[in-house]
Amino acid sequence: MSGVAPRSRVRRVGIVYLTLLGVGTLGALLVAPRVEDPAAVVAALLPTLAGAYLAWSAYRADRAEAASTPVDPGDVADRLAVAVRRQWEAEARARRLADPYPLPVAWHGADVGLAEVTEGLAGRDGEIGTILAGRMPDPRLLVLGAPGSGKTLLLVRLLFALIEDRTAGDPVPVLFPLASWNPTAVDLQGWMERKLVQDHAELGVPAPGEYGDVSLARMLLERRLVLPVLDGFDELPAGTSGLALHRIGEALPYGCGLVLSSRPAEYRAALRPRTGVPARLSGMAGIELEPLDAREVSRYLLRDAGGDGTPAAARWAPVVSTLGTGTPAARALTSPLTVSLARAVYNPRPGEREGELPEPAELLRHPTRAAVERHLLDAFVDAAYRPGEERRCPWTVREARCALRFLARHMERGADGAAEVAWWKLGHAVPDVLFQVLGGILLGALGWLVEGVVMEVIHSFAPQLQSSPRWEERGGLGVVAAGICGGLAGGLAAALTVTLLCVAVAAPEVLDELVLRRLADGGSLALVGVIICGFAFGRTDVRLPADWDFRLPTTGFAAAICYGLCFDNACGTVSALLYGITAATVGRDGVGSDPACPVARVRWHWSRRGVCRGLMGGLLLGGSILLEGLLADVLSGGSTRMYIAPADPVAATWAALQVGAVFAVACLLLNGLRTVPVDLGSGVEGRALLVNDRRTLGTCVLRSVVVGALVIGTQGWCATVWGSTGVWGATTGQSGQWAYAVGLIPSLLTGLAIGIRQSAWTRYAVARCYLALRARAPFDLMAFLADAHENRGVLRRTGAVYQFRHIELQHRLAEVEPGTVAPSPRH
Repeated sequence: MSGVAPRSRVRRVGIVYLTLLGVGTLGALLVAPRVEDPAAVVAALLPTLAGAYLAWSAYRADRAEAASTPVDPGDVADRLAVAVRRQWEAEARARRLADPYPLPVAWHGADVGLAEVTEGLAGRDGEIGTILAGRMPDPRLLVLGAPGSGKTLLLVRLLFALIEDRTAGDPVPVLFPLASWNPTAVDLQGWMERKLVQDHAELGVPAPGEYGDVSLARMLLERRLVLPVLDGFDELPAGTSGLALHRIGEALPYGCGLVLSSRPAEYRAALRPRTGVPARLSGMAGIELEPLDAREVSRYLLRDAGGDGTPAAARWAPVVSTLGTGTPAARALTSPLTVSLARAVYNPRPGEREGELPEPAELLRHPTRAAVERHLLDAFVDAAYRPGEERRCPWTVREARCALRFLARHMERGADGAAEVAWWKLGHAVPDVLFQVLGGILLGALGWLVEGVVMEVIHSFAPQLQSSPRWEERGGLGVVAAGICGGLAGGLAAALTVTLLCVAVAAPEVLDELVLRRLADGGSLALVGVIICGFAFGRTDVRLPADWDFRLPTTGFAAAICYGLCFDNACGTVSALLYGITAATVGRDGVGSDPACPVARVRWHWSRRGVCRGLMGGLLLGGSILLEGLLADVLSGGSTRMYIAPADPVAATWAALQVGAVFAVACLLLNGLRTVPVDLGSGVEGRALLVNDRRTLGTCVLRSVVVGALVIGTQGWCATVWGSTGVWGATTGQSGQWAYAVGLIPSLLTGLAIGIRQSAWTRYAVARCYLALRARAPFDLMAFLADAHENRGVLRRTGAVYQFRHIELQHRLAEVEPGTVAPSPRH
């Protein structure tokens, strides 16, 4: 499918324009202090606002014009047909569906009680396309079959046949594995739209305005240019079959094309639910697959082994002689699944010798058909990962089996009920508090390091400034960022980390005051981060005390006690108590956003409510600093005491503006920097999505640094030019360029906190380490999943997610071994 170049070019022009505007403004402000009249520079910048507005309006108009480029639904469907054919040709090669040749599958009409049209539908192999096209009044087909009977194999053949006979503008057959659909959570149309976007990225862009506010994928679905081929109705979560059948009939009523596959028992149960009105699909013709013929099975196995007369084929003689009889092995080898498993286990691949393989005759030693099937499922994993000259494997059979067992149990007990695994969903297997604590430790340590390094650099290049590194007093902004990213748990973890780092720097002369001060500051600043998140994502109304999270005011009370002990005055206790009460009232403890899918890009999402919340947060937090300064003498009764805020009213005002600017920018960025999920147009392959999601983390940091440094740095520059007190370590009249340098610290940490909060890659990075230690999963899970699909044939890939090639293999691996305890599902 082709790209959408006009929109991409317009977006790039807008980014370049904003970058040039920001760089030019920043350069003018940095040069202003070096001229005789700094106000003239500011006055010269004011007329440029009109031109900037006109340029921005022109950019928005060009973007709207690019978005309104005419799109013909028929052309989109034609490109989708080409993409679907290429996708399943590659998947057929990976599954070896035509190696050495497709297994012949025959069928007959289904039971009358399961479908409306059942007469005259018998056939085999390539006739399936004719069945759907010419023998029914409407293209609606129900494919029934026992486990492993070849339903998916037949549907892939049907898909190729329909695409081959398709003319321009006709509906495109698209195969949707239903194992990833949770009918209790999402409707069928919405789920199919997301699957189309995941498999074909460009279908996620908006459709032209005349089709409504929908994506191209939804446009194709609404105009019936997609023929849904729904595979695996029996693989849906237990107890939802009746609801799922109702939702399918609701989304695809009579007259809409539909192909559905299922096991007979599960479909019959859906037609007769225990409660509610039974749902039926109107106009459905039904076929049921037949067992494989013994002669076809013998010919296939011998041909795959090299043909009659070869040593590898001779090994099958004891088993072939029993085919067609009532022995357990013969009855088991009547389905395409067991036959494909048998040839994978016992037939040599290129570079292998038959003497190194197990003997097929061992199938005759199992007493029941079920025992034979279980043996083949167990041996298939060993066969898939056995070493060979043609395909080197970085994992042993034991390691692979352990990893696949974890994946199977994860799919069986997934939080969303979908029998699929994706790298962005692996975070559900990790306790939420672990993300918060690790994020707090990272941001606390990074904040302490960045603050100290920047102060060291400024002190080295400008020793005349009053700023001093004083590493034992750094790390506060890292605690705020941890509160933004991980809530109270992350903020307190960051506070403890900063305290330990400060103690390590001050050792061996560590005083009790140092520890108490860092803990008091850390507890209070952790609450500041929670307040910022509350203004950004919390409730709009004020909660009553009965609805409070009392951990928040308790933390503020503890911080107030520490302030009183370490500073020997009441300064800081007011803020600590105020922060705790405010956080409990409007704040949100913990991470409010849960990345459910990878990120496509970062976009600005400014709103009037978000701006008001940001200004309110800055006003509240800056006002607390001003209050401390104005009431310092009243609260402490002397100028010899150490104060959290300056005691001079003017200095306290500028300090309040500093704090207000920092926290207002943090809240505004948290409201404005929003990520667009993959459903709206991201890459297809999982590793590409992972790289793109990781790249958006850097985009968040970059945008935050530009915006935050401009706003915070400009506030500090104004203070050094027109103020009567020092700001950011610079006294009155000194160069204000260091205000921008120091303004990078809070904006950098805020951007990093926002990126960690909204990025799915950060959760995956923690999950892969956690699972490697706890579940003995491979550290490079992406490489393991790709290898299991491309080289081993164990998994199948649909878009960016993976499923087991055979649902029976997933169920078998998920079974609890004797002497072990199954992990409980997460809710």
